[in-house]
Amino acid sequence: MIKFENYIMPAASIGRENPMPDIKNVSYIHAGYEMTDKVKEDEKTYIGKGMISTMLPYKMQDGYNRDKKDRAFKAAVLENDFIKAVFLPELGGRLWSIYDKKLERELLYVNPVFQPGNLALRNAWFSGGVEFNVGIKGHNPLTCSPMWCAVDKCDEGEVLRLYEFERIRGVVYSISAWLPEDSSVLYIKGRIENTTSEEKHMYWWSNIAVPETKETRVFVPTDDSFLSFYNENHYILDKAAIPVHEGFDVTYPCKIPSSRDFFYKIPEKNHKWIATANKEGNGLLQCSTQKLKGRKLFVWGMGQGGRNWNEWLSQEGSAYIEIQAGLAHTQLEHIPMPGNTVWEWTEAYTALGLDANIAHGDYKNATEEIEKYILNRIGNPDELTFPNQENAKKSEIIYKGSSWGAVEELVRGEKVSSICQFPVSADSETDEWTMLVKANIFPEPDTDDEPVSYVTGKYWLEKLEALPQQSWYSMLHIGVVKYAGGDVEGAIKAWEKSAELKASPWALRNLSMIYKNELGDKKTAREYILKAFELKKDCPALCSEVAAQLTTDGGDEMWLDIFSALCDKIKNLGRIRLYRAVSLINLGKLKEATEIVNPDFVMSDIKEGELSISYLWFELYRRLYAMENNVKYDPANEELIKEADKKYPLPKKLDYRMHD
Repeated sequence: MIKFENYIMPAASIGRENPMPDIKNVSYIHAGYEMTDKVKEDEKTYIGKGMISTMLPYKMQDGYNRDKKDRAFKAAVLENDFIKAVFLPELGGRLWSIYDKKLERELLYVNPVFQPGNLALRNAWFSGGVEFNVGIKGHNPLTCSPMWCAVDKCDEGEVLRLYEFERIRGVVYSISAWLPEDSSVLYIKGRIENTTSEEKHMYWWSNIAVPETKETRVFVPTDDSFLSFYNENHYILDKAAIPVHEGFDVTYPCKIPSSRDFFYKIPEKNHKWIATANKEGNGLLQCSTQKLKGRKLFVWGMGQGGRNWNEWLSQEGSAYIEIQAGLAHTQLEHIPMPGNTVWEWTEAYTALGLDANIAHGDYKNATEEIEKYILNRIGNPDELTFPNQENAKKSEIIYKGSSWGAVEELVRGEKVSSICQFPVSADSETDEWTMLVKANIFPEPDTDDEPVSYVTGKYWLEKLEALPQQSWYSMLHIGVVKYAGGDVEGAIKAWEKSAELKASPWALRNLSMIYKNELGDKKTAREYILKAFELKKDCPALCSEVAAQLTTDGGDEMWLDIFSALCDKIKNLGRIRLYRAVSLINLGKLKEATEIVNPDFVMSDIKEGELSISYLWFELYRRLYAMENNVKYDPANEELIKEADKKYPLPKKLDYRMHD
């Protein structure tokens, strides 16, 4: 049975999207990588391939806060006498809960709150449940966005289908869920449709959160893995044996000291599965057909920073690990997907129940017992079946997603999917682009108005350039499309022309980012960002970029003057206050800085891997200690540093260090 109801939980607001395009701002997607000599040549084929340079055409989702209030989310529920599974269509189609009614236990980690944090490519991300990641390395661009939700009536029963058009790769993807009437197994079918003639770089990982306990153990049918960790703005890919690596049993996440990714290399002939068991031998089992050959474990680690990240994304005492299943062996790979191709696979989720002595005994023996368990409970994973939705008797759309699929169909003049429908409807995000396609008309809003959305690609560039008359707004978008296509010089000329036609904060800001991030010209970047700010002083994201510029080019006094004139709403934002603290420290105003950087400081958008807060704490309080003791501050003075850190230890709530 499939039903639709509300799921209520304390939730922070996702807020408004950032109106400005990503111009080499998202450091995460520009992070490099290196491989040790343990990685073999035949394992490197797709590593580093298909990486993107910008999040365009998507806008960043960085307007969230930490003020949680009860909110009713739309939920799609599959339920029989054995299982109750809850999906959240508004939140990227997240599989939020799998509750085993007979065993009376939850199989996933269900976050008690919805709290976005800065962990995804578009910034906002939240922990819990099963996230389905498509297209590009990192979290799904639509992980905090609504998806289309439909019910297909098939011969075998009702199937839930969640789907969207993913704009970077230009593909349709869907997550379908089926719960047979007499089954204790939830079946998921992943599907990616590339209905263009172009080969696409493709990516998929089903990201499964499960509870972390001291005794939790992770099982996979292999003794070989890639080991990935993040270090100084780049990834290091190494190899690690399973179960024992560097003297400790890495099948127990709580024995892993710092944040790590283990990408398990399961032999080709083996069934593809991953499982967890707690102290009693109970946990989750996930298996799939051979298409999903990769499996992964992610841990935050046992350090203070890792513990803090768990609670930052949820509440005190909360802890989880991630087990994942993907198309490739690692998440540094994108696999070529030919044109006019459909990829499908089936996953199965069910309870694992092992004898505790077996679960925590010999590792190889435990995996062999799980193999028997799978065959008895599910059958051969290679032969998992799923209803044929292409032959569905009826399909009914329940919830609406974006209109970008409909716009793409207008552009192509044909359907983008054989099973997913994208009805044409009014949508403020796509209206101006629909008008451009249909009538060759493009609006010219007031320069103070925030751009509603962006597009990329040759088709849109040609449509915009063919307009009978250009405006500041059309030239703004021509610049965006050119930048996304790699034409930096063309983007500069378009934004200069836009500013010449009518000065807008958006074109001026884009020019600033080009000069700062692409050309390394801080002087020109400062000139443009200040001009942009003069035209739009009530935009938090723009204000943050002004602060970032001035606190790194000697403009601290200017930034403090600007800060003093800001409205209270922007003044109170954590990142804006952080930049004020930076300038105060740079100018030697340490006591004032402690009014900001103290145990009560909160910055909602602290980024995964970002060390700004801990760095600032140490810099401030080591300097303060030196001043209090009438000694010259010297970062090379180990005794001074030791005593300062002893007197002013970094509070746990400000520690976001993942690797220490």
